[in-house]
Amino acid sequence: MKALVLGATGLLGANLVRALLQKGYEVRAFKRKTSKTIGIAGLPIETAEGDVMNRDSISEALKECQVLFHAGPYYPTLTIPVREAVGLGLTDVRNVMESAKQARIERVIYTSTLTTIGPPSRKGTLANEDCAFQTRYTNNPYLVAKSAMEDEVRRYAREGLPVVIVNPTALLGPYDSRPSSGTQILMIAKHMMPAYIEGFTNVIDVRDVAMGMVLALERGRVGDRYILGHLNTNQSELNRMIARILGVSPPRIPVPYELARWGSKFGEWTFTHVLHRLPPVPGFFVEVLAQLQHYDCTKAVRELGLPQSPLENAIRDAVKWFREKGYLSA
Repeated sequence: MKALVLGATGLLGANLVRALLQKGYEVRAFKRKTSKTIGIAGLPIETAEGDVMNRDSISEALKECQVLFHAGPYYPTLTIPVREAVGLGLTDVRNVMESAKQARIERVIYTSTLTTIGPPSRKGTLANEDCAFQTRYTNNPYLVAKSAMEDEVRRYAREGLPVVIVNPTALLGPYDSRPSSGTQILMIAKHMMPAYIEGFTNVIDVRDVAMGMVLALERGRVGDRYILGHLNTNQSELNRMIARILGVSPPRIPVPYELARWGSKFGEWTFTHVLHRLPPVPGFFVEVLAQLQHYDCTKAVRELGLPQSPLENAIRDAVKWFREKGYLSA
């Protein structure tokens, strides 16, 4: 069976490609012409160039494939109007789902996000797959677009497309070539993160999520969503774990949430309008962090067999990979 992987060059995609190969699938990696391919270099796979905003390129890449993994759906990288972000997100989803429907793909695995999981209805319980999306930040392009995209995927499932939704929590591990979530490791290693924003989070080895997605293909229920997560913790504890493995001091200054929120917005405005450069952090980012909570991941463990590897291994292997590739000095 041949799988097309959209978003194959990212942290999740590169590990997903490896998980598929490990399970005996043939893999075609979908990438932009300008994509950084260091994370999948040397693997026995096919590649196809295209863009999810171009439906014809997806349809071409799907030829001879039986299954489809969407591991890199749209997300805004700058603060843009919510309507624009939702429009771009829905274009992404519709292009992918319509292409899959036309190609009569046997199963689609769609990667959503943990922010579409709302708070639990009963205080003192963990959020799970039944918790509907809620936010007080209705002008946040990421939060609103991601929720609209997941709703659209569920609509396709109701209409008969065999799609399963996965909601990974925070990912750490090797092959983070951009880097994405591994930025936290790099900043702590380089003493560039003296302060942090306290808050809840859930973290998992990216390789467990990749294998969980393959298991969702084989065992997941069409139309259902699965939280692919592991360790419920908070930012200060995660920082200390990373610092301990690196052998450095952890960030020690907690920044009040509202100060960080408005600071990120001011920083984006300054970079955009004064320095005329792309900001390192989008203005809506802190609001996304505020959506994070602790999650009940037992559905994916029970129904899919989601692995639950020690997070320390993911951090160590991420550090090793960053050093091998020159992101960190040896």
